[in-house]
Amino acid sequence: MAKISINLATGTLQKAEIIAGIDLGTSNSLVAFIDPDNKPMVINDTGKGRLVPSIVHFDAAGQVRVGHEAKDLLLTAPAENQPHSPIEVSAEILKELRKRAEHALKTPVNKVVITVPAYFKDSQRQAVRDAGRLAGLEVLKIINESTAAALAYGTGLDPAQQKTIAVYDLGGGSFSISIYKIQNGKYEVRSAIGNSFPAGNDFDQAIINYWIESNRLDAAATTADHGLMQQLRLKAETAKIALGSQNLFNEKLGDIWCTLDKQTFEKLISAMVAETINSCTQALANANITLAGIDDLLLAGGSTRTPYVKEQVAAYFGKQPNDQINPDEIVALGAAIQADIMAGNRSYISLPDEDVHIDEALTPAAAQRMLDEARAEGEQLAYLAGQFIERHRFVLTSMDISGTREILDKLRAALKQDDPAIIRQFTNELNEFTRPFAARLMKN
Repeated sequence: MAKISINLATGTLQKAEIIAGIDLGTSNSLVAFIDPDNKPMVINDTGKGRLVPSIVHFDAAGQVRVGHEAKDLLLTAPAENQPHSPIEVSAEILKELRKRAEHALKTPVNKVVITVPAYFKDSQRQAVRDAGRLAGLEVLKIINESTAAALAYGTGLDPAQQKTIAVYDLGGGSFSISIYKIQNGKYEVRSAIGNSFPAGNDFDQAIINYWIESNRLDAAATTADHGLMQQLRLKAETAKIALGSQNLFNEKLGDIWCTLDKQTFEKLISAMVAETINSCTQALANANITLAGIDDLLLAGGSTRTPYVKEQVAAYFGKQPNDQINPDEIVALGAAIQADIMAGNRSYISLPDEDVHIDEALTPAAAQRMLDEARAEGEQLAYLAGQFIERHRFVLTSMDISGTREILDKLRAALKQDDPAIIRQFTNELNEFTRPFAARLMKN
């Protein structure tokens, strides 16, 4: 993403567009670019750090705050009592990342490459594109997080060197294991398994459940207290990070003792980590590759910083992970490299078709999680769509309204069933039907 390029037709210098790489994460997001030394670099906002918490706060006056500022307000300021779609929330995060990039680079940023979890469906990828458009950005390409991580690793290899690598990606809201073969600038995905369970947020929830039990709290009442649950989530995240470098975490939240030792924490998450290892076994089998056939192991996602996770993954693969690239940043760095390729500053690299089928590890827990998530997504969209057509009924056409209500009826009927595929079918249908006029109204 060099700022200056040579026009080969005229031989004159000209300014080239900056194309940024964005890791739009569930827990944290980052934006990266290629520095003057031709190296990918995550933008560090002085005083705020590289990571932008993927949190948006809409106050009653309509003011929007994103990132650390929004996180600080979670416990102190009441939120606006209005529904906001995932697209609107993602758009605000993208606006903040764009602002960071433009401040650091001193030039407009209008085009981006964005990464998404490997298991994202077409409708989810389209929603990310819609969020980018709403943020005033042209999304040139969407690539899988694991592919971006592989790209960040493979760019430094000798082109003639062949490598088979495993990318173990455990973030705050998703998990995937992908096997890649890299040679001569070609990245071939041999297999990939991914879903949203287990993930770092599930580690946090396990800690919360432990504190509820150890303090003999009423689980239903505690869960219903959204303010208290938010405090517990933040405290659990703090404990999880602290136990990466100490053996005991012991703080008090009101009358609640938030005590957790390293051994207990590892016991709480052991079954979830084992589930990710099972997915690794399945991914290797799908790729018809043995453990001995893996040349290098990459870690991506902040949850891989948990020592127990790193130890278990290393023990399974029989090798220490390649730690030359920060697991928090590796995805954003790969996105920046892909952006640089699209800007014409690097040789063409053949990436895998990101519409390739991603297997989902359907253990009973994962299957239930899939159903719960399909229902949650469907219920949220049904509510938002109903609110939207009611709020804009005077400017929508009769066909817009009747068509939306017809699909809403089908979706609500599907939500009473136990088939996530049917729920997602009508969720996607409602998304596709409402997208054109919703985008039209949001621009006005």
